Amino acid sequence: ELLKVFLSLLFTIFGFLVTTVSLALTHERMPDYDPLPDIVLDNTPYQKWGLDASEYVLIVLTLLAIAVIVFHKHRFVVIRRVFLMLGLLYFYRAICFYVTVLPKADPAYYCSPQLNHTITFVELMQRCVKIISGGGLSINGQQVYCGDFIYSGHTMSIFLAFFIIREYSPRKFWYLHGVVLALAILGIIFLLIGRGHYTIDVIVAYFITSNTWWTYHTMAHTQVLHEHGEHNYLTNHWWFMGLYYFEANVPKRPLPREYNLPIPDSLATKVSELVNRRGSQRDGYQEIV
Repeated sequence: ELLKVFLSLLFTIFGFLVTTVSLALTHERMPDYDPLPDIVLDNTPYQKWGLDASEYVLIVLTLLAIAVIVFHKHRFVVIRRVFLMLGLLYFYRAICFYVTVLPKADPAYYCSPQLNHTITFVELMQRCVKIISGGGLSINGQQVYCGDFIYSGHTMSIFLAFFIIREYSPRKFWYLHGVVLALAILGIIFLLIGRGHYTIDVIVAYFITSNTWWTYHTMAHTQVLHEHGEHNYLTNHWWFMGLYYFEANVPKRPLPREYNLPIPDSLATKVSELVNRRGSQRDGYQEIV
């Protein structure tokens, strides 16, 4: 199981690296003219703080999603699913914004000057290091390379975190799901009024992220969809063999919503015994009184 987690993590890291290289190259091709017409951006007031606010929402949702994964009993299954889907989304995004480069949605956003020559390998690596050091966020001042619009990485991350929380937290936590959904929508609103992306970037990001999530989980939860045959066209997905490998030996489909502390079983047993012993002592004290 740990090997699968490690391999899925490598896949995510590779996808992220491809995205950074793609952005470093795309920056040189970004056109320098006015923003494109956008029905939402053209009819809403610009708020400079919007992009930063959307990233704070993204961070909060990401931390909540991490907490859900950490305390899930089948955390290793969940995390490798997330890593595999995240890697896929990074690859899709790297291709999309490289093939079609849009002008800045926010003319006031600072972008590093473009080179007057063909980018060298050393310059490319320097750009990649700078992008990685900032984690793809603007709030730390490291996101100075532009052109990664279609599709929105902010929207992708926000909704991926929402899907994780909704799918793997207890169903009775409906109020948490409602709050998280409201935060996700608020984060998208902040992103748009801050001119972090065009509306089309957000729409495409939502459809790709949601369809990747639902397709993967439908296949993961349905044993017959793991089998090749004329009944299963979903095996034509280029990542099907990855799903087939990572979903082998999963204990139950779908995963039960069970939770425990992320500590070794031996230590968890000792903690449980200690709690039970203290509970028994307290009950005995009450009987004497």
